[in-house]
Amino acid sequence: MNDNESTQLNKDALEKISLKADKLILENDRLQLEKYAKQLTDARYIFADMIDEAQFLYVIGNCFQCLYQHREMEWYSDDLSKATIFFRKSLIAIKKLTFHDHETLYLKSCIETNLANSLSAQGRALCCIPLWDKAIGRNNPIAMICKAQNELYLAKMLYDPGHKEYHLYVAYKLISKGLEYRKYLYNEQQVAFHEDGELMKFKIWFEGEFSESSFIEFEAQSYEFETRKQKHYLAWCGEKRLFINDLNDVLSSEVAYQDIISLPNFSYKLNQSLSMHEMLMYHGNFDELKNDYCYSRYLFYSALNIPNDSNHFFNDTYPHVDDMSHSLTNLKSSHYKSAFKTLYSLFDKISYFLHRFLNLNDIKDDKKINFDAIFRDTKKKGWVPHPRLKMSKNPFIHALFYILKDIRDVDDATPTARWLDPEAKSFSEIRNALEHRSLKIIDDFGCKFTQSDKEYISSQLNKLMIEKEQCITDLKNLYHEIKQLRKENNLTDLAKLVNINSALEIKKKELDSLIDEQHRLSSHSLLITVSKFESRTLTLMKLARNSLIYLSLALHFEEQSKPKSDGLVMPTVVPLK
Repeated sequence: MNDNESTQLNKDALEKISLKADKLILENDRLQLEKYAKQLTDARYIFADMIDEAQFLYVIGNCFQCLYQHREMEWYSDDLSKATIFFRKSLIAIKKLTFHDHETLYLKSCIETNLANSLSAQGRALCCIPLWDKAIGRNNPIAMICKAQNELYLAKMLYDPGHKEYHLYVAYKLISKGLEYRKYLYNEQQVAFHEDGELMKFKIWFEGEFSESSFIEFEAQSYEFETRKQKHYLAWCGEKRLFINDLNDVLSSEVAYQDIISLPNFSYKLNQSLSMHEMLMYHGNFDELKNDYCYSRYLFYSALNIPNDSNHFFNDTYPHVDDMSHSLTNLKSSHYKSAFKTLYSLFDKISYFLHRFLNLNDIKDDKKINFDAIFRDTKKKGWVPHPRLKMSKNPFIHALFYILKDIRDVDDATPTARWLDPEAKSFSEIRNALEHRSLKIIDDFGCKFTQSDKEYISSQLNKLMIEKEQCITDLKNLYHEIKQLRKENNLTDLAKLVNINSALEIKKKELDSLIDEQHRLSSHSLLITVSKFESRTLTLMKLARNSLIYLSLALHFEEQSKPKSDGLVMPTVVPLK
């Protein structure tokens, strides 16, 4: 078969592929599995429906996940992204189905579970939780086990005792629920619930140490709201899991209505040459990052509640051009744009914080620091890890690196950013348009009219392209005819053809000019609908929120990894306003 040819893959063939992959995974035959994974990724198949394509991509994702689970490799390895990419592709394929039967919903829960596991392996202990929650909503016991293990991990890594205990409680509830669905597991999967296993030992210990009633009382704590407007805003933040608070990942009640995560305790040598505010510089900087995030979060929420056609006096001082793009030029769109820009800038500010706090680079390199540069050796060509981070065991620095890959593509690495939402504009494309070019947020209803315009414009552009190609063909033919007439010294016919040639060249230049103008003006502004801009900004907000928590946990991990000092340690209280 030709490499470029595609083969129809029926359900029987897909079943054989799936069974062979499962066999190689169970046999732990990594060499053959690696060959098989490459064979599958290189193949070109045509699928009868989206469910088959989703199943095929899921199988490849499982192969890569198994391969890189049992292999010693660098934390920044490009290969670690492959399983994530294929699971995301699979999930995107299955979401395109209009009808979901029991089999489809089960497959979807398996994809969500394994995608969450891949994110967890990247150190992203918060990013994986929503995916497990979706799978648990479909009663997937594997997702219950995996999330329970993640909750135990979070409890171990957090530095707030109260939060630790609640995450232990969540793990306990998941284990108890998992036991109810134990019968749906394969024999080899039931190992997690063996009496001498870690989960069951933890369950017994928890029942001896804690009472569920105390956690129920904790969940029922109320927040003292000052206004109804504040109540609605905080409820929205809690529902969307947007508080800088690890409890908000597992709890949406009022007790989680706080951006409570701050800098962990860390030690430093006394330096009498520092002023008080310089000694508190990192605390103040982290507070600044939180403030920027909270500001953009509120801006976004405020914009959600502004009607698309609402006017405001802030820009009512000049007549507005109706450019027929159905774009919003009111306070709503301005709030959205400001929120997006503020959120995007947070990632570079986080990298600057790490650069200074961990002393990763010289101060003279401050201007070179951004979210990409912080992880790479900027003195080397191509992507090479930063020498100080190359051997890092800090999972939360790893998490920040993989969030970078979700936001923008990293040089010399498999592009992953587009697979968060392949049909949406990339974060970097939106940001560049906002900062350096032109971006218009257009009404979703008006977009239907611009779409019909696009179809007409596309057909007109196609006509121009066909005319141009015809001119080029005619000019080539004339060239040979003119050459022949010159040899024959046929001046009468030569003059006629020269005139025709000149007219064709003029026509080609006019067509080139029209086509060039169409390209220049059609690409001048980036047009994005209100709903898509809202979706992208909310996704970016969640990544920014998680990044701030990862930053705090990364610094705590670094502090815990330091050798213990034999000297006198004096605790200091961080003053609050």
